[in-house]
Amino acid sequence: MTAVARPAAHDGAAHAAGGPVDLGAAVRAALGYLADLSVPAPAVRDGRVDHMLRSALTAHGGAATVPGQRQAMNEAAAAVRTACAHLAAAELEDAYLALRAAVDRLPRGVVPDG
Repeated sequence: MTAVARPAAHDGAAHAAGGPVDLGAAVRAALGYLADLSVPAPAVRDGRVDHMLRSALTAHGGAATVPGQRQAMNEAAAAVRTACAHLAAAELEDAYLALRAAVDRLPRGVVPDG
């Protein structure tokens, strides 16, 4: 296995090849990896970003931490699943747009301003 540099400034970036991370952190990290679509990051090309998002979805399991957030989290999770489908098909612009939709649906406390 070859070590590959990853963006250091994104929440959850250290988990791109490892265990699950918070859904909001995973979405923000994935957006960071997709920031330059003209030269996709190695983590995008080799599937680590897709794996990170899918792991975060599995760990999330539809649970909302605050009452009333369930609908918003379900919508965000649906957008992340859509992004994963686009990543699997190498449709990076569509994956990016789906992740932007996920960010817009996450409750404020889930994705801190940064």
